[in-house]
Amino acid sequence: MAVFLTELDPRARIKGSRDGLGAQPVWSAMGRPLIGNLTTVTTDLAAFTTLLVGLRLTEIGPADDDAQRQAAFLVWEQMAGYVRHVVYDDRGFFGRQRIAARAASAGSNGGKVRLSADPAYQILSNQKTDGLLGNYTAPARASGLLAPGSPARLTPEAAAFVDATYLPRLAAAWGRDAQQLTRALTQASYRFDLHENSKRAAVAAVLDPTLSAKERDFYRRHLIEGGPLDPTKGRQARLAMLVEARPRPSDGPLGIYVAQLAEDAELQGWADVGERLRRIVMCESVLAPATVLFNYLLGRDDAHLDTVIEDLHAVWGDRLESVHPQAAAVLSDRQWRDIADALVQGDWRRLIHLLAQRNATVMRERGGGLAWLEVTDGDRLRVRFRDEPTGLPAADEIRDLWWYPYFLPSLIRLVAANEESA
Repeated sequence: MAVFLTELDPRARIKGSRDGLGAQPVWSAMGRPLIGNLTTVTTDLAAFTTLLVGLRLTEIGPADDDAQRQAAFLVWEQMAGYVRHVVYDDRGFFGRQRIAARAASAGSNGGKVRLSADPAYQILSNQKTDGLLGNYTAPARASGLLAPGSPARLTPEAAAFVDATYLPRLAAAWGRDAQQLTRALTQASYRFDLHENSKRAAVAAVLDPTLSAKERDFYRRHLIEGGPLDPTKGRQARLAMLVEARPRPSDGPLGIYVAQLAEDAELQGWADVGERLRRIVMCESVLAPATVLFNYLLGRDDAHLDTVIEDLHAVWGDRLESVHPQAAAVLSDRQWRDIADALVQGDWRRLIHLLAQRNATVMRERGGGLAWLEVTDGDRLRVRFRDEPTGLPAADEIRDLWWYPYFLPSLIRLVAANEESA
């Protein structure tokens, strides 16, 4: 029952993250057969709305070229962010910290903030790459909302949806086809009034978390079920139905919840979904403890291997009961299978050597960099990449530990947002 890895999915990457064991291709390959269009950061339903409306406004606006359209989109993203912060007290969007700080100081400027694509006014250090264009464009395209190619443009279906659903809301204060808004977005800078007014209210109407039945159906088909290009052959839609029927408890471990979803899938006769969920649980029973141990070892520079093993044995005992005994069967990479076997057997000495070897392999694959962790001939740990020291979770805490996303939280949050929007 091995899962064979494909070329690394670029949409899986967690920006700014470090992955010394090269776990990302493993969990990404496990998650993609169930969730084909989302990434680890696409958890915000309103962000997709902001993207679609912004791209449509730049398409129908007076911008002359792609650079101007891109600049106009950045201004729209800023405006949407301020409205989400001021009107809805929303905290889950890119650039919230800068927006909150600037909104708080807007009183000295008559309650107005300056919007501009100029770097000095952007809401992120690089709004183009770190904001919606950099994080939501590819998932929107995978969901059938954007046409292939560059620059990003809406599909005819998505454009018609925006024209029928959102442009009338904007037109109420910004004129027919939101012409006043599209002109404002192309200005070098625009002073946006945060006080209650008709223009702010029109933008707020677009971003209202309460959705119409038409909106819920549209987002469900494209985002939650995977859209017309769904590569999961319907598995994502069936998984979404399971999530709707069993909302995730706010305080429960994700591993227990995923196992419950697997049981629900099998009761429904959806063996393909249930089996893949169980593979994820088995995979994570290896990846999570391996990762926390590796991070712990990075804080033990120059420690003797015997001492580290004694400390590890004191915390984890002879072996971890939480590691699935057949986990190696779902891992196609030989090094990861060996790591799984060492965890199952509680062979801590071999496990530490295997983690160091795995890290060396990852560094070579990344261009020949030196390994972060090495076991010397004198059985001492040599650490070349030092991070903040971390302790080892207790063995009973490992049972509920869940380290990697497998794209599941993104789907769960979008399902919840769509359900709660009624």
